[in-house]
Amino acid sequence: MSELQKTHKMFSNPISWWILNILTTCFIATAIASFTIRSARTSGNVRVLRLGHGLSADHPVHQAMLHMADRLKELSGNTMELQIYPSGMIGSEDECFKQAQNAQIEFAKCSAAVLDGSVPEFQVVGAPFLFRDSDHFWAVMNGEIGKSLLKKIDGLMGICYFDAGARSIYTTKKPVRSATDMKGLKIRTQKSSIAMESMEALGASPTPISWGELYTALSQGTVDAAENNIPSFVTGRHFEVCKYFTFTEHQRVPDVLVMSKKIWDSLTPEQQGWIEQAAADANVYQREAWRKSEAANEEIARKAGVEFINVDRERFMELSKPVYEAFPKELRELAERIKEVK
Repeated sequence: MSELQKTHKMFSNPISWWILNILTTCFIATAIASFTIRSARTSGNVRVLRLGHGLSADHPVHQAMLHMADRLKELSGNTMELQIYPSGMIGSEDECFKQAQNAQIEFAKCSAAVLDGSVPEFQVVGAPFLFRDSDHFWAVMNGEIGKSLLKKIDGLMGICYFDAGARSIYTTKKPVRSATDMKGLKIRTQKSSIAMESMEALGASPTPISWGELYTALSQGTVDAAENNIPSFVTGRHFEVCKYFTFTEHQRVPDVLVMSKKIWDSLTPEQQGWIEQAAADANVYQREAWRKSEAANEEIARKAGVEFINVDRERFMELSKPVYEAFPKELRELAERIKEVK
């Protein structure tokens, strides 16, 4: 029997044809999706820009990005379109960040905490108990200091900051009612040197774990605690296993919207201006959305039986002083400049 006859016999079976059709359909769908992503930069006379991130579609930051897309469309007279891919649709947050660095996509969102390795000044922004309150934080980040940091990210253009609230500590078993309760606590932190040093200064044992693995780590006792803002505490469903939330508010680390520097430089000054204005409007929109989200999610957690605990922060602040003392001179000076901002 010839090879042609063998092939004909194999695919004369209806099941074989069904499998072949499925494989063909999958191949075509993958090819179309790949072509869509590759060719997204131009669609007729519209400049298409893509933004990837790992947050859910109901997150206040994603809602702000949708607002930015609407404003960009309006400001540009429908000549620019921002396509947003949430929930890791085109890659994890780290992958989207690298794609933007390599000009494979235009925008990505990341936490400022992950930038402290390449931009040392972001270590200061993430230092514990640096900001007096939200007003002080935004006076710094939307002011001269914050704007200068956006220009220091390698291969990327920092566009704007988004509010990620104040980070506090939540635990599975033992509540934190004073700084003494931090001693020996196994706590998840971000993969950030300053985050880990801050927890060590308080006597805890920091353990970097990815966000996607944290729920399991808390459930199985790999860590006793984590630290984050209230909306993330609830949307990550950590309130199901952590019944104590302590308002330490030890850090205010913003999210950062970044854009490929190569692609930014390819735009006209007018197009760059539209992006900056749309982002500024989204920043204002998101801050209000964040405030509402904090209140709503705290209520959800309270109804689920979570105890919210206020503490005297003075002892926490005192224990955190070695973090500042370990900074090089220029970073200590930056911290003092930030503290002096009105």
